[in-house]
Amino acid sequence: MAQRIKVLIHAIKDQALNIKTYELVSPDGEPLPLFTPGAHIDFFLPDDLIRQYSLSNSADERNRYVVGIQKEEQGRGGSSLIHDQFKIGDEIEISAPRNNFKLDETAQRYKLIAGGIGITPIMSMARRLKSIGKPFQLYYACRNEQRAAFIDELKSTELSKHVVLSYDDVHGPLNTLALFGRPEPNVQIYCCGPTGLMDAVKSATNSWPEGSVRFEHFSVSEDIGPKDDDGSFEVIIQSTGRVLKIPKDKSILSVLEENGIFIDHACCEGICGTCETGLIDGEADHRDMILTEAEKLENQQIMVCCSRAKTSTLTLDL
Repeated sequence: MAQRIKVLIHAIKDQALNIKTYELVSPDGEPLPLFTPGAHIDFFLPDDLIRQYSLSNSADERNRYVVGIQKEEQGRGGSSLIHDQFKIGDEIEISAPRNNFKLDETAQRYKLIAGGIGITPIMSMARRLKSIGKPFQLYYACRNEQRAAFIDELKSTELSKHVVLSYDDVHGPLNTLALFGRPEPNVQIYCCGPTGLMDAVKSATNSWPEGSVRFEHFSVSEDIGPKDDDGSFEVIIQSTGRVLKIPKDKSILSVLEENGIFIDHACCEGICGTCETGLIDGEADHRDMILTEAEKLENQQIMVCCSRAKTSTLTLDL
C-alpha cells in the first residue's frame, strides 16, 4: 500500500473564486519528504476517496506543502468535501509526493503555460527556474481576473517580470498558434490546464521536437473510457504463470483485485500514474495520460486502471 503521511492543515487562504490554498505541515515539526517541481500528492479522504493535488510552493521548502484546490460544483465530490469541511488544525493523511511532470533543468529557456487551476504545478516550476537563474516566460490564461489564483504574487513579486496574464473576457482565448506555433531551439514548454487549452497547445506545437513539450492533465481524455469495440483478453502473471480473463466491461485493475492481487492505485482514470505496472509481453492499448508517445511505443509499462490490450494476451511483471 502507498505510504500515508499525517499532516496538519496549518493555513487556508482564499486565492480566487472557488479556489483555496491549503498549507500542510508535519504535526511533530519534522521535515516533510522532498519533492521536485511538478509533483503532486494524494489526499486520502473519507469514504475511501483519493484525490490528487499538485504542490505549488518551492521545492526547497521542507517544512510545508502548499496545494491549490478548486471547488468543482459538478465534480465527483472530493474538492467540495475539502472546501466545505476541512479547517485549520485538522489532521489529515496524504501520500508522499510523486512526479509525472518533471522539470528538465538542462534547457536554455522555458515557456510555462497555465490555465485556471493548472497554475499550481506551474508555480512550483516558476519558483525553481527563478532560483536557478533560467530564463522563462509564464503565460497564465483564465476566464477573468477573479478566477486567477496566486494573482497578487504573480503581479507584485520578482516573478511578475516573467508573467503574461490573459483573461478571456478581456483578451479572448490565448493565441497559442501565434505564441507557440514555431519551434524554438533549446526551449522547453510545460503546460497544465483545462482540456481546451491543452488541446490548443498540442495542436500549435505539433512540429516541436519530441520531448520538448510536456503536459500535466487534471481531467480525463475521452480516450480513457471504455469503447464500443472493446473486447476481452487475458493477462498472464509472470511470477506465477496464472492466467486471468479480462472481460470487456472490467479493467485489468479490477480483475486483479478480484483475484487477490493488489497494487497501489489512486485515480483509476489514467492521470496519476500510481498503478504503473511492468509489461513483459503483448501489445497494450495505452489509454493513460501519463506515458509519452515514445514510452507507449516502447510498450514496457502499462497503467492497469484504464489501458487494455491490442493482442490476445498481456504478460505483466507481477
